[in-house]
Amino acid sequence: MMRPLSLTKHMRIIRWSIIVLVLALAGLVATRLLTNGLGEISSLDPLQIINIAVQLFAIINPFSALPTFLAFTDKLEEEGRRKVAHTATLVVLALVFTFALFGQLILTALQVTVESFELGGGILLMVIAVDMLGGAVRTKSVDMKQVAIVPLATPLLVGPGTMTTLIVLAGTQHVINVLIGGFLAVAVIYLILKYSTRISTLIGKNGVVASSRLMAIILAAIAANMIHGALLAWGIAKF
Repeated sequence: MMRPLSLTKHMRIIRWSIIVLVLALAGLVATRLLTNGLGEISSLDPLQIINIAVQLFAIINPFSALPTFLAFTDKLEEEGRRKVAHTATLVVLALVFTFALFGQLILTALQVTVESFELGGGILLMVIAVDMLGGAVRTKSVDMKQVAIVPLATPLLVGPGTMTTLIVLAGTQHVINVLIGGFLAVAVIYLILKYSTRISTLIGKNGVVASSRLMAIILAAIAANMIHGALLAWGIAKF
């Protein structure tokens, strides 16, 4: 009779599988750069990258996931908590890269225009922002072996709203800027998860809640901008 995999071995397998996926996506990006040459590099826009990073950070909103992350990893030692943070971050990065690179293919397969997705996504983001302001946190009882992926990486961090935002950004901005902005956002999210205990102690429970509310307000503003952009494209709005 086969013995079940230990938590450490299970997490190691998951992490290496995700690392392979991230490296494959990175290779695809490198191939794109080599193919398009200087044309792709010249499209780099630092201001646009920062703007995208802020948008993605707001919609992913790691502060809203902090209480859940701490609750699930409460009985783990620092090393175990760090491994969960590593795995969750790799999953988030893989999802961000996947939807940024293949978002347009998804729209084409669904026969949906960017404007339609922008309007629907804007409405969805507005609903999510309202839920966040109301303190709604979607949690789910899971095995500790899976917690890094479900519910932390998805749907708590990368949910429908993040996927929608990435697809819209990939259709309206240069993909290279979306990828770099996404990488920066995920890097900050990793630091927040890694030092979650210190952050929670430093700013307290009220500070975590206040940060989550601030992200919700920023998200609502992004949602309003997406809806306005779709209405402008259709000629319904003139300003």
